[in-house]
Amino acid sequence: MNPSSVFTALSIFTTFTSIIPIYHFIYRFLHIAPCLQGEGPGLLLYSRRREGEEEGGQAEAAALARRGSMYLHRGQPQRAIELYSRALAIAGDEAILYLRRGEACYQAGQYQQALSDCEQALRLHPVLAEAHYLRGRICTRLAAYQQALSSYTRALELDPGLATHIYPERAALYQRRKEFHAALRDYCRALEYSPHEASLVFQRALIYLQLREPRQAIADLNSVLQARPNFACAYHYRALASLYLQDLARARQDCQRATALNPMHIDHGWLACWVTLCEEPPHEYIAERLEALAGTAPEQYVALLCQAVSAWIRGEQAKAQAVISRVLAAPSSEEHWGGPFWQAAIWAAAGRETEAHQVLREALIRGLPLPLLSPLRWANPSFYQHYACALLEA
Repeated sequence: MNPSSVFTALSIFTTFTSIIPIYHFIYRFLHIAPCLQGEGPGLLLYSRRREGEEEGGQAEAAALARRGSMYLHRGQPQRAIELYSRALAIAGDEAILYLRRGEACYQAGQYQQALSDCEQALRLHPVLAEAHYLRGRICTRLAAYQQALSSYTRALELDPGLATHIYPERAALYQRRKEFHAALRDYCRALEYSPHEASLVFQRALIYLQLREPRQAIADLNSVLQARPNFACAYHYRALASLYLQDLARARQDCQRATALNPMHIDHGWLACWVTLCEEPPHEYIAERLEALAGTAPEQYVALLCQAVSAWIRGEQAKAQAVISRVLAAPSSEEHWGGPFWQAAIWAAAGRETEAHQVLREALIRGLPLPLLSPLRWANPSFYQHYACALLEA
């Protein structure tokens, strides 16, 4: 190597070594300064790991929730509850997870826990329409009917798309509360969405009967029977509607059809026997039929009526009076007109016409169809002529 080349090499080396500390210092400064601000490579790596763990946790929670929904749809709510609880433990407060677990608890019959989850979902997401809807269903089960109505109404305000579910359920709730006009409005709205749903048409027919609109009831029941020609209850209630129209022949025909389809249904059999007594004098076979019906559910209101009338047919007046007293003392007695009418018949047969007249008025106030007055003629012809004939001929 010549001297010139050696000199050049030494110059380059000297220059390079002189700048190394400066470069190294700059490199280390640029590397460490972000760390001092919490953004260095080590912290960035840690932060990304945390984010990755959170994303992984969210993915795990979502997977658990999907499995929970699968079990819920399979009708295994208890397993779904376990999975939703694990998802909540990972994901923390998530309104939808509380809502889903609340639904699973509802299906499992754990209504208080379902309500708690529903309230928690609404605390996190106050305008979650599904949670208001679920709370309405839960409150219905807990017999908190006013709260249920408020929840259904709020859910409908927030999401009109829930109308197909809410209108039928709210209608049934109004029906249970005996708010028949409100129930009718909601059944009509429900049928706008599902015009061929026979169960909704049937329930609306029952409301029309409660409102003493028998023609509308018959129209709905005819529609139901077109879809379900062997539905015994539709024949039973059409018979009742015909009685309100004083069409005894049509009522008896429908009663016979209902009992042929379901011979041991106590309500069908009881009405059929009463209608028969409107046209035929009491016979032993009617008493036997009533006793057989009473045997299917001895302590029911209608069963007690069957026992009382059977005793009356057989001339066992003391027994008939004792049983009818139990009928009138029953908790549900105030909702029915059968008890007061048959008390009137028993008292009329015993010559207690003043008392008979008083309870007969009560039966009519409660909605007794006029043709069903006819058995009074077998109990006391003069009482029947004096008090019932004018009503039947009006």
